[in-house]
Amino acid sequence: MDVLIHLVIWVHIIAFVAGGSNSVAGPIIGARLHGASPEQRAAYFGVLTQMASVGKIAMVTLLVTGPLALWLKFGGLGGVGIWFWVKMALIVVMLVSIGMGDASEKKAQAGDHAAESRAAMAHKVTAVAFAGVILAAVLAFN
Repeated sequence: MDVLIHLVIWVHIIAFVAGGSNSVAGPIIGARLHGASPEQRAAYFGVLTQMASVGKIAMVTLLVTGPLALWLKFGGLGGVGIWFWVKMALIVVMLVSIGMGDASEKKAQAGDHAAESRAAMAHKVTAVAFAGVILAAVLAFN
């Protein structure tokens, strides 16, 4: 059983890294969109679209492996503390900001410059929430 638990946690961490890379790279790429040429914009949006696909797979993986690891390792929610719930609240913030960012990026691809700003803000909110999730996880499971 320990091997299964460790594999689930390993997959969870891999998914967290894969999805979290969007939180780091997204704002960097987004900052370059405003002054980019049409060809550069197309290339940047191509990268952002690929990253979003990886991020969605990672998020689904996280939403499956997180509860599974919690159940396998601890038998459920019994004994979780406040930091676990802070982590869950920050995950909700991430999901909302990811959704808003995706919607704004689609509009930005169509040429809506105001949507670029909203997408950039959503990326920043996601990045801050991502950092908070990591901190809360460390505090919750230490």
